[in-house]
Amino acid sequence: MTHSPFKCVQGAPIFKGLNDAAIAELVKISVHQQAVKKGTVLYDPTTQLDRMMIVDSGRVKVYQLNENGKEKVLYMLRSGAIDSEAALFAKRKHYNYAEAVEDTKICSIGRADFQALLRREPEVAFNLLNILGDRLTELESVSALTGNLKSKNRVLAYLQQIGQEKQTTEFDLPVKKKELASFLGITPETLSRQLSQLVSDGLLAIAGKHITLL
Repeated sequence: MTHSPFKCVQGAPIFKGLNDAAIAELVKISVHQQAVKKGTVLYDPTTQLDRMMIVDSGRVKVYQLNENGKEKVLYMLRSGAIDSEAALFAKRKHYNYAEAVEDTKICSIGRADFQALLRREPEVAFNLLNILGDRLTELESVSALTGNLKSKNRVLAYLQQIGQEKQTTEFDLPVKKKELASFLGITPETLSRQLSQLVSDGLLAIAGKHITLL
């Protein structure tokens, strides 16, 4: 499928509501379909925060490392997702790591160009605030899942949350089980045991990656 820079920029939630003329201006300052190989680290805590990214295709995991070097996945970026929105305003380094978990294509907009446009289109600032609010809500949800609940309840709460987002009781796991275990702060073995226990409890059915909430 042919990539459309206009549709790529227009599809970013931060730009929702902007007129075609404003989108066309954003297209002029954007870079599109930068190819990134699986395993490539897009940024780390030593990297300057200087651009907002749009995932055109592929997947990117955003994570942190603790003092022992253990990885903690914060969230996954999929096609159409945006990241590093703060780059459009803040001049600092990244706090986290971002790594392509499969071959990925990235589009981006730099801070200086965006700020110049922002002076002409302040509506973009309001949309950005809404997106950041959604991200904070997501991270608060992760904190609740990994902090106060027992491992089985964390797994069930996560699956129920996915079901609510998709508005269905049947769906495929959006991430690999190893990534999900890291996301929930448990080991892959614990995840497998708890999934089996939830099946035994009659709370869900599993067929490969397909989940049915009962």
